[in-house]
Amino acid sequence: MTNPGDTPASVAVDTHALDGTGTIVGSSQDTLPNIPAGTSFDYLGYLGGGIGSDLTGTPAKIEVSEVQDAFGKAGAVDQPMLATSELKLSQGSEDTFTDAPYSFNLTVKVTNSSGQPVTDGVTQQVVLYDAAGKVVGGDTGSSDDVPANLPSGMSYREQWTGIPAIGKATRAVYTVWVA
Repeated sequence: MTNPGDTPASVAVDTHALDGTGTIVGSSQDTLPNIPAGTSFDYLGYLGGGIGSDLTGTPAKIEVSEVQDAFGKAGAVDQPMLATSELKLSQGSEDTFTDAPYSFNLTVKVTNSSGQPVTDGVTQQVVLYDAAGKVVGGDTGSSDDVPANLPSGMSYREQWTGIPAIGKATRAVYTVWVA
């Protein structure tokens, strides 16, 4: 997703996995964080395979559309991304609870750059890329490591193990936003 505008923007997306006959076999509706003006955001979501959300068939096509009246239906307008730095990616050995042949771990420093205390937790995602820039894995969820009260300007260390991948990852993009 790219925000070509002059102000931060967010969007809610409605995603459908369709089989060869056009029947929905998996779906999700997600609100993305505020994307700063003139920047891009690599989004990773789930359409099946999670707890209680298995695909009901084999997808042949994925359709993504903007949810109309996104903020009225899909969540809050203010979901700022927090600053990240010092990301380190390493080969993992964790069971990913998937059939992915690779596992990766990461550590990263997260700084509350939102200008207000974070007290309701955060959503996090990581997208893994191979040397050619192709997406080979990733994960998304909520953080167990964020402090219950993270004052503006303060930082904490995030640790994530068992990130599933279908190939060897050489680079990771980690994003965290106010839940």
